[in-house]
Amino acid sequence: MKRLVALLLSGMMTLGMLSGCGGGGEAGGDTPDTNAQAGGDAPASSSDIVVGFSTGAAGTTFRQEGIDDFTTVAEEYKAEGRIKDYKIVNNTTNWDSNEQANIIRDFINDDSINVIVVNPNSPTDLNGVLAEAVAAGKTVVAADCEVDVEGVYCVSIDHYAWGERVAKYICEALDGKGNVIQVYGGEGHPANNERIRATEDVLKNYPDINLVASTSGGWDNQVAKQVTSQILGGGTEIDGLITQDSMGFGCLTAFTDLGKCPKAAFIECGTANYKEYVKLKEEGKDIKVCSQPNPPSIVASGLRIAVNLAEDKQLDESKLGGLYGRACIYDVKNWYTDDNIADVEPLLEGKGDDYLLTEYWSEDEAQAFFK
Repeated sequence: MKRLVALLLSGMMTLGMLSGCGGGGEAGGDTPDTNAQAGGDAPASSSDIVVGFSTGAAGTTFRQEGIDDFTTVAEEYKAEGRIKDYKIVNNTTNWDSNEQANIIRDFINDDSINVIVVNPNSPTDLNGVLAEAVAAGKTVVAADCEVDVEGVYCVSIDHYAWGERVAKYICEALDGKGNVIQVYGGEGHPANNERIRATEDVLKNYPDINLVASTSGGWDNQVAKQVTSQILGGGTEIDGLITQDSMGFGCLTAFTDLGKCPKAAFIECGTANYKEYVKLKEEGKDIKVCSQPNPPSIVASGLRIAVNLAEDKQLDESKLGGLYGRACIYDVKNWYTDDNIADVEPLLEGKGDDYLLTEYWSEDEAQAFFK
């Protein structure tokens, strides 16, 4: 009898230990990924969607605002249970296509990642690895510019139209004659290539406009200021400034530091740029400006398209456009000149000097591209 009781007690203790090891939940629960953004108290989700985002570059105001709003939308989806997680990986060397290809290849080899959003650093150099991602069954979306890879959809503004509008305004504001400079963005970046192409095409129609210099500012204010200062130091009188995004401030202050002021210039829709323009007008400077947002948060719009695709929704091909017919084109909502640029001021209220106006699609606006 004593032996029987001992055996029964031993069995009960063993069962208790096994129950304690079970953790009180279903077996196979996922361990949180420490490389992903924190998701807060998100509800349990049946979604297996994990997004990898290759930014291509970091450290500029433009890129950081885009990363911030990408995170906002990713957290929105996570809270709704539409995605399980996401990872954001920045290049250590900005604009380096080889490094970005390795990041994308890491995403391909990560079995947990099934959606890849990429801001490509080249219109061609990443085509091979992006095709590999498609072949591996990943949903792939290129955001901010376009690539020609079958199976890869794109979300972008029309960068050619964006650059064309700026270049035309500068030429018209100068009455079709004068010396201009162009300070462009990241070397080899598809968006930058399209804007340069647009400037070249516009200038063909203005034979009395002389392009004195065209050089890269790397989408960096300080670099843009430095290269502009070097050009101005050459002694040629510069009448017009064609540039992009937040570099407008660096370029413009290169002029003002030397006691100069262009007759016509592009300035970004941002706090510092607008303040510098107001200061020049208050000093009585005769400067005409144009400004239009290039939304840093286009990558957040790209995430919306990517997640809807991963949920097996079908794009309405009649609504696609772009260079290769596979792009959801984001129409920039605002265009500012001297006539209405004061409308920017209330939009900048309470923002830091490095703030740039940005915008991205709501969920309804993104879903309008689907059947």
